[in-house]
Amino acid sequence: MSADDKDAKGFRYRGLEFHSSRMWQWAQVSQALSFMQKFELNMLIFHQNDIVDDLVFPRAFFPEDLMWKRWPVRLHSIHQNRHYINKVARETKARGIAFFLEIKEIWFVDQLLEQVPSLRNTDGSMCASNPFWWEFLEIKMRELIEAVPDLAGVIVSPGTRESKVSISTNTCACPRCAATNPTEWYASLLGAMHRLLAEHGRTFSVRDFSYSADQQSRMLDAARRCSDNIVISLKNTPHDYYPTFPDNPRIGNTGGLRQRIEFDTWGQFFGMGFFPVSVVEDMQQRMRHAKACGAEGIALRTDWEVITDSGAFNSPNILNAIAGAMLARDVDADLDLVYAAWSRHGLYSPLQAASAMQPLHIPTHPQSSAMLKVFMQASWAVMEKSAYVRGHLFHEDDQYPDTVAKAFDMLVHIHGRDDWEPGASRLLAPTEGNLAVIFAEKAQAGAEVKRLPGVLQVRALGLPATVAQELETMLELYVLWVEGYELCARAVFLVRTAQLSSSGDHIDAARRTAAPLREFSRRVQARLRRTSYPHYVYWLLDTTRSDALADDVEAQLSHLGHQGESALEQGAR
Repeated sequence: MSADDKDAKGFRYRGLEFHSSRMWQWAQVSQALSFMQKFELNMLIFHQNDIVDDLVFPRAFFPEDLMWKRWPVRLHSIHQNRHYINKVARETKARGIAFFLEIKEIWFVDQLLEQVPSLRNTDGSMCASNPFWWEFLEIKMRELIEAVPDLAGVIVSPGTRESKVSISTNTCACPRCAATNPTEWYASLLGAMHRLLAEHGRTFSVRDFSYSADQQSRMLDAARRCSDNIVISLKNTPHDYYPTFPDNPRIGNTGGLRQRIEFDTWGQFFGMGFFPVSVVEDMQQRMRHAKACGAEGIALRTDWEVITDSGAFNSPNILNAIAGAMLARDVDADLDLVYAAWSRHGLYSPLQAASAMQPLHIPTHPQSSAMLKVFMQASWAVMEKSAYVRGHLFHEDDQYPDTVAKAFDMLVHIHGRDDWEPGASRLLAPTEGNLAVIFAEKAQAGAEVKRLPGVLQVRALGLPATVAQELETMLELYVLWVEGYELCARAVFLVRTAQLSSSGDHIDAARRTAAPLREFSRRVQARLRRTSYPHYVYWLLDTTRSDALADDVEAQLSHLGHQGESALEQGAR
């Protein structure tokens, strides 16, 4: 098949993304490069917010004699980092793979404030409109290109609230900031970076990582003002990787700018790879949509910056990376062939940390791909009903909500759908009808997760005995994790009902949710006592959060008091 034929069926640019400290471990990068060659991926992306500041000084502000005098450890760290990153860049180039850095700007090392103290206002805020920043970004890009000559390009998120200086979170009260148009600010930032990268033939891509639709629109408008040769990198769903959300509405609506679409294969918002699920079917639908909308490439994220030592390469969710790679070559690929390719390639146990570099485990049962397919699809059905509430995100990075207010912040505000589907949060209003649907959804998840061992038939797959045992342990813990979401949902929604009604019956019903949460925490603690699992297991089953929610239930209801007798008390009289 010619390259043109491949592009007709799929995407010209097919990337794999590291987004955690795994990128600084050569064994894990080498493993990924072998995977990329096998499945014909041609872009490697290192995503670390401040990675440029790990590679440049910049010397205009930090000359060598000053570094020796004040910051010798940083001096040597930067030189070490450059040698490592250049090895990665050379190795990828030798394999025909383009190497990209993905960052958030504006970022800087704290020592810069000693060199340019005027950057910080007397009230401690940073002035986002200070023209210094545009000069600073050009200097950084120039030194980066010199330091990493085989760098193919840079991907930047200018709209996020996670960078050190951003117009979206600016607290400076100076007249210049007050008069600054956010779109013009984004255009200045992008222009400062684009000029140097374009001059040296590097690709410049802008991500739409924005927390609201208006910020997203401003950023894209700024990119168009800057150049028609900028690539827009869009998450497949708006704001973040939520498989229950609609397609990102900006796909196909970038004003003519080239598009590359990002997917999560690991599971930041669907089990973090420890509780494995298939998003294969979802990816096929969304890649078809992206292809129809003119996208030229895709990127597959394999981990997340907050969780170390874990990713798609120590999880059965390597399936999703394989699927993403195969669908990127042909969006209409037969999914049975995808599952068969996974079975032949092998899977990883989620109870071994990524740095353990465990071998692939290839099941020997002749029907293993069909058995695994049914399991992974069934597991997604459980995940959707437990970690989400009617399609709305109901967790904080796969951890339980620890207060009632936090739960609704996650559901409606921080990860809300209303910006993208006006009125979607009506499904969460604590009406009698909605509560019946929500509680039935959680009960169904609890019933379905208990059936997963029978679906998987792990002992019949032909896996090594130790791996089979570890998968059985994962399934046992999965039952506990899902139960926790049912208990949290009852607590959160019954407390909100009581808060809105002040009814004695509603207050009593809400109060009764605290004790089951505490009893659940005791059972989880007993189950995990004297265990030695990878640390992310304890993150997922962190009972300080379920205990905190029980405390908050009681605190919220104490504010309400008892606004009258319950029906039970009235009947007793």
